[in-house]
Amino acid sequence: MFQHLLILIWNRKRANALLMAELFLSFVVLFGLGSLVAVVTLAMRQPPGFAYDDVWELRLTTNNDQTPQSPTLRRLLAQLRATPGVADVSLAAFSTPFSGYNMSSNIRVEKGPLVSGNEVQADDHFGPLLKLELLEGRWFAPRDDASKVPPIIINRELRQALFGTGPALGKMVRSSHSSNPKEMKEGRVVGVTGSYRPGGDLGAPTPGVFVRAVLPDSAVTMFSHTLLVRVRPGSGAVLEEQLVRTIAAITKTWSTSVIALPDSRAAGLETALAPIWAVGLVCAFLLLNVALGLFGALWQAIGQRRAEIGLRRAVGATGPGISRQFVAETLMLTTLAVGPGLLLAAQFPLLNAFGQPLAVYAVGMGLALVLVYGFAVLCAVQPSWQAAAIQPAAALREE
Repeated sequence: MFQHLLILIWNRKRANALLMAELFLSFVVLFGLGSLVAVVTLAMRQPPGFAYDDVWELRLTTNNDQTPQSPTLRRLLAQLRATPGVADVSLAAFSTPFSGYNMSSNIRVEKGPLVSGNEVQADDHFGPLLKLELLEGRWFAPRDDASKVPPIIINRELRQALFGTGPALGKMVRSSHSSNPKEMKEGRVVGVTGSYRPGGDLGAPTPGVFVRAVLPDSAVTMFSHTLLVRVRPGSGAVLEEQLVRTIAAITKTWSTSVIALPDSRAAGLETALAPIWAVGLVCAFLLLNVALGLFGALWQAIGQRRAEIGLRRAVGATGPGISRQFVAETLMLTTLAVGPGLLLAAQFPLLNAFGQPLAVYAVGMGLALVLVYGFAVLCAVQPSWQAAAIQPAAALREE
């Protein structure tokens, strides 16, 4: 039977060539979309490494205030922590979760290779406020003020890259910003956290280092400051208004904006998913074109093969048998088009393209196969029923 189907497809090779090209292209695009969906699903299933519920981000703009800012910040932090409904406050510099701000650093231990990672400036309240998981050691504390060597905290990924399975606590680490790689700063590891993914649901776990941040010198003036505030569950607009009034009363000329980290996360996720929706829309139009092509090809085949269908019915072929033949031809045509696409898709895991695991590409291939074959069957059902309804006498009389 397969040989017979191949002969029928070969006899109409010119009409089937374009259709096979469309099916091949559809499979490749759907494979890419399916792999992308698998990557997104895998990333969203991984925990961010911190607790962002009931955390608000306060962005303070100093409006060119030239007065010493450290005393103002001290009074502000003390007053906010004393506000009913506030659990804790952290001076978080700019490296807040979901902000999209990253500070790249090159990190090494002794004469080891450089490891690229993200540097986060964090005060003594940052880790407890976000409930970061401590795997080893401790978080920053006031006793670090007397340390001759600045303390640092590294995450799981950086620990693996620098020390492997060896000890990490107490080790000296040198780091430099990517903008000035020659200026290396030393720090002593006092703690190790779990994975930290401040980039959002789609951000992959990357090596990271937490550097202890303290209040700026009295002579230093900055354009803006960022605070993280953990509030009691259920806090809303009333507490938000109270915090804004408190900041205005203490800072006088500074302006304030408040955004909840869950809202910031949702906005970032919407932006990140926009390209995926765009690719999905392109795939939908492509599948629509393939469906129209399949319908047209099958309708044309029925019109050109009415005599053949009538003869087969006259010698005993049943209507369901005719219908199955057209569906089988469509599936065979789809298989011939998808085969090269599978060979192409199989090269990605073999070559370790884009560094994704085998499961990602397997999901992509499986999703593409299901959709392509599903569309092929749906497009073949109605024309095959039309072919099965042809009566032998009517077909032979027309001939």
